Amino acid sequence: MGLLRKRGKKYANSAFSLRRLVGSDASFLLPEYDAWKRWGGLASALQSGKRPKTHKPFFSDRNEARRLLDALHLDGQEIAPHLIEKLPLNRSRTLLDIGGGLGAFSIAFCRRYAKLQATLVEHPRIVTLARRAIAQAGLSKRISVVGVNFARQDLPRGFDTVYVSNILHSQSVDENRSLLWKIRNCLNPDGYLIVRDVFMSRDRIAPEWATLFSVALLLYTPNGRCYALDEILGWLREAGFSKLKGPFTSSRLAFDPNSILIAKTA
Repeated sequence: MGLLRKRGKKYANSAFSLRRLVGSDASFLLPEYDAWKRWGGLASALQSGKRPKTHKPFFSDRNEARRLLDALHLDGQEIAPHLIEKLPLNRSRTLLDIGGGLGAFSIAFCRRYAKLQATLVEHPRIVTLARRAIAQAGLSKRISVVGVNFARQDLPRGFDTVYVSNILHSQSVDENRSLLWKIRNCLNPDGYLIVRDVFMSRDRIAPEWATLFSVALLLYTPNGRCYALDEILGWLREAGFSKLKGPFTSSRLAFDPNSILIAKTA
């Protein structure tokens, strides 16, 4: 996986691990991060078949939410220039960014396409942080931030494109089906849905990174896991989407395991 190098009987960090885990760029492993404690509960979870007590850091712990959002924002800023070349945004005038965090992708899309107006949907507790980041980017007039708990509330309507990045794996099957129906209803005729996530093989044992990530989701989320591509395609068709394109890689960056699916309203 490129995380360690073996020298004789000893192991050392790879160049990637050194960048990500050591020094000023260590955005993934921080002193306050509770990864060791949570991974210590893996054996119990597997033996009992029950998830350990989970929390939602984006909603329950403001400091942890800020750390996670900042790390994801940095990643998004690096990924966006590669991703944007692959997306059908040149004719879109309105975009809905669901769970868009601090707006890395909305910011990149609007900077590339001068006529694009974006609406970023985030949990009400994250809205203040998102608006601050949008203002710092100088795009408050073109990117609005709306506080919506999309698991329980309806989405705003009237969009040419909906962008959903790294949302499906944090939710259950029923939650994802419900979300895709809501998205179908908020899109204009001939609108596009862009899904960016980690897709697994039918037997759910590949790719390697996704299998490990799915175990992490067992420890960190109430219902999340990585889903097989066939599962997601089925949900899209059930929700009334057609003309599916993909999957193709989100970028060629080493830290980006995601792929893209593009669907169109029937």
